Amino acid sequence: MIRNIYTHTRNPVEISELIKEHDTLVNEGKVLPVCYRCAQVPKEGLYDGFRVRGMFFCSNCQRELFMAEHDSPEYQEFLFLIKGLLF
Repeated sequence: MIRNIYTHTRNPVEISELIKEHDTLVNEGKVLPVCYRCAQVPKEGLYDGFRVRGMFFCSNCQRELFMAEHDSPEYQEFLFLIKGLLF
């Protein structure tokens, strides 16, 4: 989500407005990650999930991925998201 912000505009005011629109939390000058799948900020920040090619997935979504059946819609959604990142 946020990677597109920097490619479309360079105005700092526009960037900060777009970040606010994407539910990114700014806490004491630190930008906390937003999950690529559920768009939530994890409680533990960067230590509460994993990254794939610059996109962050929270531990809740990671747990759902590991517990999903191969033919379930959730698993197919993950495949779609991760394939989009890798190819």
